[in-house]
Amino acid sequence: MAGTNPDLVRQLRQAILFQRIRTIPELCRVLSASFPTVKKHVDILIAHDEIDEQMSESSNGGRPAKQYRYRADHTHGLALYLELDAIGFRIFDAIGTGLSSGTEPVEKNQPHVPALIRLITRLLQDNPQITFLSVGVAASVEGGQVFFAPDYPSLQQVNLKQTLESEFRLPVVVENDMNAAVIGFHEAHQRSQQSLIYLYLGKNGPGSGILINGQLVRGSSHFAGEISVVPQYDKKTFGQAIAKRQTALDTQTIDAISRLTTTFAATLNPHLLIFNGEELTEHDLEQIRIKTAEYIPEAHIPLLIRSNWETDYLNGLTRLGLQLLTEQPLSANRRTSS
Repeated sequence: MAGTNPDLVRQLRQAILFQRIRTIPELCRVLSASFPTVKKHVDILIAHDEIDEQMSESSNGGRPAKQYRYRADHTHGLALYLELDAIGFRIFDAIGTGLSSGTEPVEKNQPHVPALIRLITRLLQDNPQITFLSVGVAASVEGGQVFFAPDYPSLQQVNLKQTLESEFRLPVVVENDMNAAVIGFHEAHQRSQQSLIYLYLGKNGPGSGILINGQLVRGSSHFAGEISVVPQYDKKTFGQAIAKRQTALDTQTIDAISRLTTTFAATLNPHLLIFNGEELTEHDLEQIRIKTAEYIPEAHIPLLIRSNWETDYLNGLTRLGLQLLTEQPLSANRRTSS
């Protein structure tokens, strides 16, 4: 739109939506922009039905300050994640509140892309207010293209972002499952600048998501976190070492995880190592901690905790979707009245 600064529009959206900054003076300070410039762009977002103006109670009896908030009903987003036998999804509003969720079964050996397109088509027909998509896959992803998917051969070398944007004419973000999970955990627990590693043993082979000082690490070739290939024994990788594990973790699996914990501690020295709570117990964590202490001094072992992986995964996809929303041109986000 003429007369607007797209970067400032994006920054304003993110400040109001993610940082919960409510007043124009605060926005001016955070964005290092003048009052007239910020006020002009705030008025534009109001005109596009993206934000609301509210009057706050004055603490000293003076004129009430105007406050602004992002409109939950501005638009809806759709988060989806692919598993071998199912596709999970969540529909959420413009501030990230979940509206509905579910799973769609995928038949054995059925290609995932056609199944994904069918599901999205149905969900868009039922909810035409959805204007953006976020998709998670258990694979390495760069720029929306899947390039390392050993358990999903039908996704190998597929540019999923391009495919879905072409099919639905909506903006799409595609992310590795563990990157999304660690983002979701970080957002939910407000861990600020801490370094976190999320470790998933997985139905599709192990993986990890890495945040260092609050920043996601994808690596120079977007291969960071692919821990299944890490050599641990003379002729075994981490993935091979835990492949035959049972519901109750055996000594071999405990040792393999402890060696990996040692590797993370010695190279990245994270504050937390997060596990999927459905894959191991508190007793397992204690056994991992004890075994890890045989390899490194206990003072350097990160805090080992359990979390709800599916919730963290969907929360991460929701956050990535909202980030995508804030980056769209004004015209793409304008809400149409019914």
